[in-house]
Parts: sequence; C-alpha cells; structure tokens
Amino acid sequence: MMNVADILTAGLLSIMLFFSFSVARNIHRTLDKENAGSLLRVLFPKYFLWSALISFICLILYIVEGQDIQLIAMSFVFLGSVFSKYYLVPRINKNRDLVMKGSTPSGKNFSSLHLASVLINAIQMILLILILFLA
Repeated sequence: MMNVADILTAGLLSIMLFFSFSVARNIHRTLDKENAGSLLRVLFPKYFLWSALISFICLILYIVEGQDIQLIAMSFVFLGSVFSKYYLVPRINKNRDLVMKGSTPSGKNFSSLHLASVLINAIQMILLILILFLA
C-alpha cells in the first residue's frame, strides 16, 4: 500500500519527467536561443529547489516510517538537487555567458557541467523509480 512519502515520490518523478521531456525540450523548439536561455535561467533554479524540498519531505517521512532503502535512495535525490541548484547552475550560467562572449574554453566547461546536470537528473529519476518499485 502506498503511503504519503510514496505519493510525493510519484509526484516528484512526474514533475521531473514532465520538465525534462516536455518543458525544457519545447522551450528550445519554440523560443530563440536568447529567450530560451533567459527562461531556463529562471526555471531551473526553481525546478531544483522544488525537487530538493519535496525530496527532503520524503526523507523525513521515510525516516519516520523506517524505510531504510527508500531513505538512502531519496537522500541521493535530495543531495543531487541541492548540488545542482547551488553548485552546477551558477557555474553553467557563468560559462554560458562566457561562451556567448566568445570564450572557447568556457564552451567545454559548459558542456561538461551541463552533461553532469543531465546525468544527475537521470540518476535521480532512476532512483525515484526504484523507490516506487519497492513501495
């Protein structure tokens, strides 16, 4: 039987899937590069903040419920969101700005940081699926 933490986990997974496969992709398809970048700079920090908040609530609930495997997996989801919001996003934005000014080395940094962000997001979604599979 699903509990509140599992329902929040399913909601978080839904948000992540929708944002990753619908919002972000369609922004790039419908807006020019400059406006897409401006919008994503506003959306991504909020996306990671909400992910951190929801996963933190789930952490507390999994502690209370004594669900250790879910707790460990959700800890990684939480840490990935915090790391992405406070470490990756500022550096991605800084390097993107430098790329727009013509800095070639910053392009490599931007690509590496963006790839790290995408991989973290994918791992988080896999962990959320694992948690729900165990529910």
